[in-house]
Amino acid sequence: MAIQCIYAPDLLASLHWYADVLNLPAEALQTEPPALQLPGTDGLMFSAQARPGTHVLPVASVADARLRFEHRQVVPGENQGRIVAAGLGRLSFIDPANNQLTLLEPGSDALAVEHSAG
Repeated sequence: MAIQCIYAPDLLASLHWYADVLNLPAEALQTEPPALQLPGTDGLMFSAQARPGTHVLPVASVADARLRFEHRQVVPGENQGRIVAAGLGRLSFIDPANNQLTLLEPGSDALAVEHSAG
């Protein structure tokens, strides 16, 4: 398992945004230091010292993640982020801190390519 460092100028806001979009249970969140443990895969560590980057994460359902993203209640002053590409088993968007995030369903051809390249 690897730890991915996610740029986040507002650590707790980013932590909760990812937990909401990825539909993670409360026990997956750690506030000190701000981190998320993804089921059976990578962990995410949030840092204001990191630079915006590109991240690929597996999700059980891209369609469910997209619905959570599109229907998530936005906090006043918060940047919601935006979807930049969608396809079968794949969803790419920019998070509120300008990281590029690609969600892939297990078994999709894109997931196999992403992991073999890394």
